[in-house]
Amino acid sequence: MKTAILSLFLVVILASTATAQKRVHPKDIEGSTWQMVFDLKKEADNAIERIALSAVGGFMDEIDIKFDFREDGALRVRVEAFDEKDETEYSTWEINSDGQLSLGESDSFDSDETVFMRDGDQLVAFEQKRGKLVRKDSIYLIRVDN
Repeated sequence: MKTAILSLFLVVILASTATAQKRVHPKDIEGSTWQMVFDLKKEADNAIERIALSAVGGFMDEIDIKFDFREDGALRVRVEAFDEKDETEYSTWEINSDGQLSLGESDSFDSDETVFMRDGDQLVAFEQKRGKLVRKDSIYLIRVDN
């Protein structure tokens, strides 16, 4: 009986760590470009919200935000919206002791205590709510070049 309980406990522990987000390391992002993705449909709780967010999602598809992470903690933010000329802004990035990526503010991006953690090949946004990190599946970064 003890063996069965111990085995079950180990399975639960291993399953939870397999789905956990991973730390971001400087080598993961230095010298690379990442694109911000907005998947607002994941925020909908009912049919009316899905319809409204689908309309907004179409609008957001016209906005392209790319982050160029430089080795010295500098961040170049390139924003293209509605086929207009790219705007380039500069900010900073840092990785805290918990392996969470924080982006400095720019004219187009307000960090509002959002941090990013690795989930496979994506950097997924998390925000602080009541002292806990809450995953925001509707916002993530994907690597677009080396």
